[in-house]
Amino acid sequence: MTNEREWLIRRAVERVMRLLTEDQVSVGAGGLFELAYPLIASSVPDASLEEIKATFASAWDIEPADKELYEHVLAVCGRHAPCDDETIEQVLQRASKGGDVEASCLLALVKSTH
Repeated sequence: MTNEREWLIRRAVERVMRLLTEDQVSVGAGGLFELAYPLIASSVPDASLEEIKATFASAWDIEPADKELYEHVLAVCGRHAPCDDETIEQVLQRASKGGDVEASCLLALVKSTH
């Protein structure tokens, strides 16, 4: 990816993130990437899905090696309809109590890193 292209995609991601997250700070705000993707793609039409995902990860300070785990955590949270005021850890706790084995494993991982 050229520097100019990276700059265009980063600028589009940052602009859309500001627009869509003004008052939303928790996982319950939900679907940010899904909402933002069409807007970013219209700003940089030839940007690939992977380029945009990588730029999102970079904007959120997620290391490339951690991106897959982060996406997995968000997918597990998404299955449990997070509330606007819930944190990721709270969603995982609720899902774990409801019997979701993946959520239990991810919660254990979170606790082991604290």
